[in-house]
Order: sequence, then C-alpha cells, then structure tokens
Amino acid sequence: MYFVTKINNTLLSCERRIGRYGTALLVAFLLLILAAIYVRPALETVVLGNAYAELASDPFSENPNVVGFRILTPLISYVLGLRGQLIIVTNLLFAFAFLAAVYLYFRKELSNPTKALFGTSVFAFSLVTLTTIYYGGYCDSATYLIILGMWILRSNSMAFYVLLFLGLLNRESILFLLPWFIFLGVSEADSKVRTVAKMLLGYGLVFVLYYLFRTWVSSFRPVFFDFEYYFGPLLENPLAYFNKSYGHQGLGYFTVFKAMWIFVFAAVFSFWNKRMIRPMIEICLILFFVWTQMFIAWDSSRMLTLAFPVMLISLLHLFKNNPYNFRNWGYLVLFFNLIIPQMYTAAHVIEFMRSIAYISMPLFLTVGNMW
Repeated sequence: MYFVTKINNTLLSCERRIGRYGTALLVAFLLLILAAIYVRPALETVVLGNAYAELASDPFSENPNVVGFRILTPLISYVLGLRGQLIIVTNLLFAFAFLAAVYLYFRKELSNPTKALFGTSVFAFSLVTLTTIYYGGYCDSATYLIILGMWILRSNSMAFYVLLFLGLLNRESILFLLPWFIFLGVSEADSKVRTVAKMLLGYGLVFVLYYLFRTWVSSFRPVFFDFEYYFGPLLENPLAYFNKSYGHQGLGYFTVFKAMWIFVFAAVFSFWNKRMIRPMIEICLILFFVWTQMFIAWDSSRMLTLAFPVMLISLLHLFKNNPYNFRNWGYLVLFFNLIIPQMYTAAHVIEFMRSIAYISMPLFLTVGNMW
C-alpha cells in the first residue's frame, strides 16, 4: 500500500537523521499526544491517585496511606521535583518511556519501522496507556515498563530480579505474571535443574527483601492495602471480591484492547494450526493468572490490563509469519478500533472515556453560534 510505504520511508529517513533512539522518542511523543486527544488527559489526581500524590509529596511520611507500600513511582516523582499532583506528569513520562521501549523492541525484532510503529500504536490506543492519561495519579505505566524490561532481559538474571524487586515496589500485582515468567525461564533453559535452582535463589532473595521492605514501612506508617485487606474477606467468603465484578469481567478484558483482541485470536489459531504449543501455553498462563486477580480485586479493566504481554507475543508472530494475510487487514482493524468508544469498568460500574473532541464540542458550537 502506498500509504504504508510512505510512512516506512519517512521513518527510515528520520532514523538516518536522528538515529533509531531519536526516532523512537519522536514516535512515542506523537502517539502519546494522539492518545491524549483520543481520551482527555487528567488535570488532577482521582481516587487512588490522590494517595499516590500524597506519597509523591513525602514518600516517607508517617501519615496513613492506603498504597503506602507502592513507593517506587512516588519516590521517583519526589526526586524529580514533581511532587503532589505533579505525579501526573511522572506517570506520563513513564507512559512515554514505555511506548519508546516498545517501538525499539519491535524495531529490533521486525523487518521495518512501519511494523514497529503499528505495534507501538496498538499499545498507545489501549488501556495500557489510556488509563494513565485519563485517570490522574495511577502509577501503572511504570509497572508495564518494568514488565517489558523483565521480558526483554529475562536471560540476564541480575537485571531480571532487580526489575522484579522494583516492580514489587511499584505494584505488587506483578506477582500474577510470575507463573508465565517461571514457565519461560524453564522452557528456554538448557539445564532445567540448574535453572530451577537459580530461580529458587533469585525469587527467594527478592521475596525476602520485599518482606523486609514491607516490615520497615509498616513500622512507621499504617498501610490499608495490606495482606489482611486482600485476603481477610476470603476466609469468610471466597467470592467476596469476585461477586463485585462478576458479569463485567469479560467486558473488562474487552476494554483493554477492544477490537484489537482479534490479533491475539489470530495468533492463537495460527499457533494451534502450526502445533506451536509453547506460545499457546504462555498466553493461557498470562490470561488465566491475571484473571485470578478478580478474587482479590474488583476493578476489572485496570487489573486485567496486566495481561498486555499477550499482545506482544501475538504481534511478533503475526508480523513475522503473516498468517491469514495479517499484513493486509491489520491496519484496518487498528483504525476501526478507534471508532469503538473507549470504556472502563470497575465492579459493576461502566464509564465511557470522553475525548477532547467530545468535551470541546459545546465550545465549538458556542463560538459558531456567536459568529
């Protein structure tokens, strides 16, 4: 297609002028701007975002804080001088870094920059990025960047476990992806026994350090979101949290990528036809264990966004192997997806994310009537 060729040549020209890293930063910036038009950006923190903003004002305050263990992004924001409500800017910087990293990864793995742009656009116009833009203060983008780094650097044990520890300091739900990472580590290893031994040591050390961190924080600050908060109600009723989101969990998964889930379905069918068992197991592990969060939380859309690696796995396969002539219709799905209103669900509540265009419409109509 002429349009695709034109974009590819433009990106190649850009890489010659400012390099691949510079191009990645430019692509990430432009996509973040477009995503902020697609859904209006937050100007103030909301709900849990207020708690993160308090931590960004004073990460080691003795005041009670519901998310007091999730200190990484607020601490970085504090050090950068982006304190209080300005944590919104810090989160946008992490979203920007995530998109740039995705572009660089796809650019390295795929044959041309257009495919890298396509893959990055999928994540820019999904809840992986849109939640950070729309709901001020939520620090999930740093977690997604860390998970991406863990996947890319999984062969480097030191880097992997350092990133895991940092991920726990940002949002402990990263634990629900560990079955996938453990499966990856064992399935890719030459020596299974040695790899399992290293995992026991690595994970054990990380968990001990994280336990000591939580013990230290608990010594000077009451934290509401603790072990008792998540698991205490399950002793009386194992479905205490699950029932709050039951009926909306499917919608929660849909809201993450909307129509773009067809990319995952196409990849799974292709894996099945080619008898590629390992990537199918990976996708199943991710989707299942991320879904099990619904037994301890009810904000479906946000919790289930943690399954975003299934899209990385799927897009890599689709672009490299082109099953079902994916390259001929993938762009159409990407554009069609933008037409579908962006939704977000938590418990039994469904919210439609408004775009800047929608919010600005009354202003345009008022100006038009004045003329």
